[in-house]
Amino acid sequence: MPWAAALVVCAALVGQPALAEEGLSTQATSRYVLDARRTTVEASITLQLRNVAPDDGDVYYYFDAFTVPVPAGARNVRARSGSSSLDVSLRRTEDPSTRLARVSFPDLRYGRSRTIELTFDVPGEKPRSEDSTRVGPGYATFAVYGVGDPGGSTVEVVAPSSMTFDATSDDFTADEDGSTTTHTATATDDEGGFWAVVSLRDPDKVEERPVDVAGTSLLLSGFPDDPQWADFVAEQVVKGIPALERLVGAPWPGGLERIREDASPSLRGYDGWFDPTDDEIVIGEALDEDLLFHELSHAWVSGDHFDERWVSEGLAQVLAQRTVVATGGTPRKQPSVSRRSAGAVALNAWGGSAGSRSADVDAYAYPAAYAATGALLKNLEDEELAAVVGAGIRGERAYDPPGTKDPDGGRTSWQRWLDLLETRGGVEAAPDVFARWALTAEERAQLAPREKARVAYAALDEADGAWLPPEGLRDAMTAWDFERAAAVQDKVAGLGAAATRFQAAAQRVGLEVPDALRSSYEQAEQDEQYAALGTSLPKAASTVTAVGRAQAVTASDRDPVSGLGAAILGVDDRAEEALDAFEDGRLDAASAAAEEATGRADKALLVGIGVPLVVVLLIVAGVLAVLWARRLGVRRRAALSAEREAALARLASSPFSEYPPSLTLPADRGPGGPPGPAPRTPLDLGGDHQAGAGTPNRG
Repeated sequence: MPWAAALVVCAALVGQPALAEEGLSTQATSRYVLDARRTTVEASITLQLRNVAPDDGDVYYYFDAFTVPVPAGARNVRARSGSSSLDVSLRRTEDPSTRLARVSFPDLRYGRSRTIELTFDVPGEKPRSEDSTRVGPGYATFAVYGVGDPGGSTVEVVAPSSMTFDATSDDFTADEDGSTTTHTATATDDEGGFWAVVSLRDPDKVEERPVDVAGTSLLLSGFPDDPQWADFVAEQVVKGIPALERLVGAPWPGGLERIREDASPSLRGYDGWFDPTDDEIVIGEALDEDLLFHELSHAWVSGDHFDERWVSEGLAQVLAQRTVVATGGTPRKQPSVSRRSAGAVALNAWGGSAGSRSADVDAYAYPAAYAATGALLKNLEDEELAAVVGAGIRGERAYDPPGTKDPDGGRTSWQRWLDLLETRGGVEAAPDVFARWALTAEERAQLAPREKARVAYAALDEADGAWLPPEGLRDAMTAWDFERAAAVQDKVAGLGAAATRFQAAAQRVGLEVPDALRSSYEQAEQDEQYAALGTSLPKAASTVTAVGRAQAVTASDRDPVSGLGAAILGVDDRAEEALDAFEDGRLDAASAAAEEATGRADKALLVGIGVPLVVVLLIVAGVLAVLWARRLGVRRRAALSAEREAALARLASSPFSEYPPSLTLPADRGPGGPPGPAPRTPLDLGGDHQAGAGTPNRG
């Protein structure tokens, strides 16, 4: 091999600077300074290169170029080494936000070093450009690179202290110096150097706009140079929140004050997030109604209402897609995954803080949560969806009537969610979907005893008619305590038929079942209550029959005679007393009053006949008495008349001297009155009398 032969080794791959064992020792300090007034970033990368590859005989190794990644829109890219300018060429990469800057320099032989300073400006691109680099009024998002050997790469980002700082790396530390803060990261063990995306934002330099919707006012906080974002969000919020209210079956719950444009979620691997701590939604610049509706739906479906993260995330995406359709848009296609995909886990095991989760698991779990939830809800109409989702949000128990508040309820567990889907939503495939996507092996083992318990529960629920099974059983089923559920089933097995007989008896006689009696069955949860129902339900059936007969008696048409008898005996009053007692659940009193009302009704005709007869007899007796009294009066008057006639006859045939100076003769009793004294007529017995008419002569 000729002496001049050489092997040229260049560090030319993005993120792969030359390593010491490859012959080149590399250290670098990368410094990015945000100039808020010029809305640009001034960058400088100081490289210290040393050739550590020794010559091998007549073969020697040298380096004549070094490649550094820079933002795709970098301007004024220059390189210097000492007082000399170096040639720099740029070439594209597969990443639209990154280019490679190749710095050429004279041959660097073994044992020699070179310091190179690469400088460039980062102006940023317009919102929604393919290049993700942004530098605008009050904000900036750009990539930073730290090339060099492990422990030999330092990255500094200098910005106004008024700006918040986020990065894809947690290695940055902050050092505030007056109006500026330097954020520093050092790569200690990464052989590929250091790479991160940083985001800076001044919260006071925003364009704010209020939007009124659903009885509340939201504040849109966008970048000052991006009015299109605010226009889009305002339009979608006004359409989307009412549509979400219908799909969720609940009014807007509040808890949101602001929707903010920011690139920081993307640095954490998210498109956006709902932050209940700050009452805000944070999303990027993309005009994406699917994303916006997803985050808005978290006002209802969140960790505050559902235990499992996959449930709330899956629901949010299903609701978002339906809202996009309802508002005339086209849903975004979701990534497709399977249980064999990289990062696949049982969804019930997906959770924890963002820092404790794997990016690979998140990349699988988000689309898997949507796939599982979509399979569960795909056949539900919007009204059915609202019913089951609303029940989950309210923490209802599947075995209670819809709308029943659970005083002990809180967040909906995956067990309750499965019960709601199958019981309220009629999703028969729900256990299989859960088993495939969500459950661990231990959790899947619970499905068989659950199915057995549900079959027994359904049999009792069918047997007791329109009533709910007793509370003790419903509570055991809700808690997935299937051993306790089986024990309760044994104790209440015969009560369902008794309850049905009672309901049927009430229906036959046209009476409503009293709340107290139904409640005594549905709220029973103790052994003594179950035992008492074994007696009270048959008794209630006989009582309702008796009360029904009493009510039928009062409602029947009566002839006047029977009606009179019923009124005298108080039949209707006793029947009313029986009904009142029955409605209050006082079975003994109701039965007694009903039997008495029925018994009296049987006697009503006789009483109705007897009373008029007595009245007639009394009237006849009265008439006879009057007639008798009148007859006695006639006889008395006849006797008095005879006595008077006799007296006049004696007067006519007897001398006047035989009579006292005055004589009162009996007089006839006037009509309608008792005999009374006749007017007294004085008889003048002195002087001469002349027989016949005329005036007496006085001597």
